[in-house]
Amino acid sequence: MHRARRDADAPSARRVRRVPRPRRPPRARARAAALAVLPALLLAAGCSSGSSGSTDADGGKGGGRSAAQASVDAGKAPLSVAQLSRALVTDHDVPGWVIEMTQTDDGTATTAPAGGFDPDDLGAQDDTSGSPVLVADKPECRPLADVSSSQPAIHRMASVGATFAEATPTAGEAPKEIDRMLIASHAPGDARKVMAAIKGALATCTAFEARDQNGTRTPFRVGKGPAVKVGDESVAYVMTDTADRKTGAALVTVVRTGDTVTSYLSTKTEGGAGQVPLEVARKEDRKLRAALAARK
Repeated sequence: MHRARRDADAPSARRVRRVPRPRRPPRARARAAALAVLPALLLAAGCSSGSSGSTDADGGKGGGRSAAQASVDAGKAPLSVAQLSRALVTDHDVPGWVIEMTQTDDGTATTAPAGGFDPDDLGAQDDTSGSPVLVADKPECRPLADVSSSQPAIHRMASVGATFAEATPTAGEAPKEIDRMLIASHAPGDARKVMAAIKGALATCTAFEARDQNGTRTPFRVGKGPAVKVGDESVAYVMTDTADRKTGAALVTVVRTGDTVTSYLSTKTEGGAGQVPLEVARKEDRKLRAALAARK
């Protein structure tokens, strides 16, 4: 299996302690397990089966959001790194899970400013320093590569990430599944554009080759994922590294909450696509919603 800049994305040492029912696996063991199974594209692609706008794939309302959501989105500055960090789920929020914030290659969560939103000065608020760049060989597939690229077509104003897994009942036991998440804030209206671009790509893109900043090329096949009901809109899909079909598959879930987009990558430690981490995703949606509502 091809691996692009994997070690640099290993989780940092941040963890909120609680009194757990199950015992936690040692950090080094859990990290090694995560790195051993992460597919080449950290957050990638598949066929849409989630919601569109405020309607889920099965026709239901996505999360039951009311008209009050308009006030959350309307004309307010994107969440800063500090605000995203405070909104990131912790062990206390979801008992039974081990969560560690991750960092970018240059050792920072992102370089976007903690205050002051100037949509005409994106360079000053760029969050791409030292992070992987992924380029799809097909233009129609770019939104799928952009999910994990540091230079997406639709700019991220700030972002933070985490690696997480369910706590294991036995000390030293590796978890059955490893999940990665990236929360990104966007300029007003851009989060909707991100979701529309991904869904549009999933309608036409069934396979593509991604090239990273080192020139490494990885072929991917796009597949359908489960229906997901979380956030204002969501989509899930499966992406498989066709050069490593045994262990190179991952389930990708992308959730929009107001002007934020959270992407989840789920892989089994023994290889293959994992399941949607709904408990974590729903709690993250609630925390982001509260953070967005508290903006000035």
